[in-house]
Amino acid sequence: MKIRSHSAQWSVIVCALLGLSLAGRAQPSDADLFPYAIPVALGATEFAPGDNIVIASLRGDRPHLEIGGHYLLEGAYTLASLDSANLSWSITTRGPSGPTPTQASANAAVRRGTGEFRLSKTFENDGWPHVSFYSGHSHGGVYFGESGADKTVLRQKAWSDFTEPQAATNRGSNMLSVSGNASIIAYLGDPVPLPLNLETRYTAAGLKAEFATLVEAVGRKVQKLAVDTSEFPCLVYGTVAGADNLQHVQEALAATPGYAYGGSVVGRMGNDTTYFAFNLTPEDRYQRGQVEAVHRRLMIRLQMLAEKARMAD
Repeated sequence: MKIRSHSAQWSVIVCALLGLSLAGRAQPSDADLFPYAIPVALGATEFAPGDNIVIASLRGDRPHLEIGGHYLLEGAYTLASLDSANLSWSITTRGPSGPTPTQASANAAVRRGTGEFRLSKTFENDGWPHVSFYSGHSHGGVYFGESGADKTVLRQKAWSDFTEPQAATNRGSNMLSVSGNASIIAYLGDPVPLPLNLETRYTAAGLKAEFATLVEAVGRKVQKLAVDTSEFPCLVYGTVAGADNLQHVQEALAATPGYAYGGSVVGRMGNDTTYFAFNLTPEDRYQRGQVEAVHRRLMIRLQMLAEKARMAD
């Protein structure tokens, strides 16, 4: 009996010591992982009626928003226009350059109602951060950045997340108007027609063959590949297997005679697939007097084609 009593006592002591050991190895806190509080400046905001996203805090392992930094975003949402959606922290590229990858930790499934969110993200490219609802496509959100660093904040969008202007509202401004959309269309101008003497390498067949070769050369497999020939320059878009920012493709273009990296939109889907839209035509092949017209329309076209590739997959 005494032996059993001592055994029981030793069991209690061992358990207590184990408890102390485990307590000493507690998981690092947010303050440890994200020691810097970053002041937030809000930018362009658009929501369906009843929806809202409020940013409560932004912290990072670096004192400023920059490529390579890891950040934590916390806040609250209200979803009234849909039964469910994906809440996503993304980055829109600044002009026709750079990828826009997504990360699992930067996404959360939400349902109708009000709740809190906690998203973390590693900045892999330069651009404008935003947190938005997604339901097959962007369904409203808010752009934001670092206060005092205007380059990180998109102040005004040149597009709407909603088909009908009356379906969305801008916080702090009037409802989007038909006349406002007309102004945007007037700014974009007419499509730039394909030249009659378009070189073979910049046709649909030439671009598809070259892009497929570049992707395979960097160890990726093309799943779907198409070319938009509705205007100049023709743009390639589609999907590749795996999660990749396709940076190696951009680098390979610099060493490919007759081609050049002229902008892209790249993103990742949850099924380990990357969607993309790329411009491979060098600017010195643009016809005289059309450079500005091409530049005005190029980024919008890349975004539309990337979204088309994502939706079709």
